[in-house]
Amino acid sequence: MKTLKFLLIPVLISVLLFGCKAEPLEGDEDAPIIEILSPSVNSTFYTTGSQSTPTSAQIRARATDNNAVVFGILTIEDANGDLADADVETNFSENNTVMELTANFSTDTPGIYTLNFLFRDANDNNASISRTIEFRAEGGTDELAEEEEEADDPSNPVVFQFFASDRGDETLFRVDIYEDGTVEETKLLGDVQDAESLTLFSAQEELLFGTTLPGLDVDIYSMGLNGGNVNSTRVSTANYQFSALAKDQSRQEVYYFLEGSDLNKVPLHKLFKMDADGSNQTLISNVENATRANAIKKILVEEKNGSPILVMHDRYAIYVYDPAGPNKDDIFLSTVFSTDGFEIHDIAIDSATETIYMVLSYQGYYNVGTTNLEGTESDISYLNIPENHPVSVATLPHRMKLDLENQQIYWFTQSADLQKSILKRANFSDTSVETLWETGVCLCTGEVEDIRVEDYQINLGSIINPN
Repeated sequence: MKTLKFLLIPVLISVLLFGCKAEPLEGDEDAPIIEILSPSVNSTFYTTGSQSTPTSAQIRARATDNNAVVFGILTIEDANGDLADADVETNFSENNTVMELTANFSTDTPGIYTLNFLFRDANDNNASISRTIEFRAEGGTDELAEEEEEADDPSNPVVFQFFASDRGDETLFRVDIYEDGTVEETKLLGDVQDAESLTLFSAQEELLFGTTLPGLDVDIYSMGLNGGNVNSTRVSTANYQFSALAKDQSRQEVYYFLEGSDLNKVPLHKLFKMDADGSNQTLISNVENATRANAIKKILVEEKNGSPILVMHDRYAIYVYDPAGPNKDDIFLSTVFSTDGFEIHDIAIDSATETIYMVLSYQGYYNVGTTNLEGTESDISYLNIPENHPVSVATLPHRMKLDLENQQIYWFTQSADLQKSILKRANFSDTSVETLWETGVCLCTGEVEDIRVEDYQINLGSIINPN
């Protein structure tokens, strides 16, 4: 297959059409907003010569900015990362603040293809987004079903599944633990640095996460649980790094928090909202007097009185924040719980009782605390975490996760000889501890590692208690 890359340079064309050259806009740091008009997410096409249709993908994307959009690029990659063929045409608006890109793509090679769009304005603010589509050979649907049926062995079901990012190898992977005790690790995506805030929607078969790339480009990804349907959106290109996200599935909106990268130069954090397709990126609130301690670590979307509220935590406080309320410009006014010396590691919400559960630590002691949405009833010692008083400080629990549905808590710890990192689980009502998975080497700071878990997310829908 040929490998082609298409560069669209509207500066030159706009000079020919309109006789003017785009000039930078003073103070502009906002990247263009990209909207993919077609194809839709998860679109399926058929290879050239197939009796089934459609055999050509009609690609159309639009970049809109308050500044002149002066550059665009479309690349199409196959499953191996090689560039594929496409025919590209471009159209430009008269004021040059909107660029539309159109293309037709067909192929005789079945497989998954990723459409990568990048646009830039006159101030060199970049935005990018990706969308994955599939081309099938004639009869591909039946063949795919047969392959999936062969891979699914009902006599040895998956009893536990989780997703994790590997900081050392810059990958996202899935771990399946089967009833017979065997473990399978599957690489889902490569070239992903420091993927954080993994958010899993099992019913929609969607995994979300954010990542900060070299040069402080921040991308938010959406992908399927088997590694397909990868889409990415560029949400920042300077001064900030990714911190946390959450998705409101009912409204198809994503909230995300960007942490200031150099607080000595720019002492700000920022909270944004965008549509699930990456469009309409909107700043909701600035966090002034920003510190590393008050950067948001986790966001949960809760419904209250018919409107979304955000339950968030930083290192020492919990916020119940209304993004449309009278105090939306000051997140600190929504504080419902703060600690003195305790550190918050994770939160979860019991919607039925409007109770927030939180993992707290104090001088090496770990426990679960609770508070309500108003912050009027708090208990910092609701539950002691089993095995949370190790002899060696080096084996303290870390990367802790709460599972309220099954009344369980997860964490990583190190083996006594510091040769392995171990994923453990305990029930709220049981002092016993279960080992679920071990890495090949330790996740200890400074060690040479095969797997470095930056973040992980448990697929609660996959947890089965063996007979």
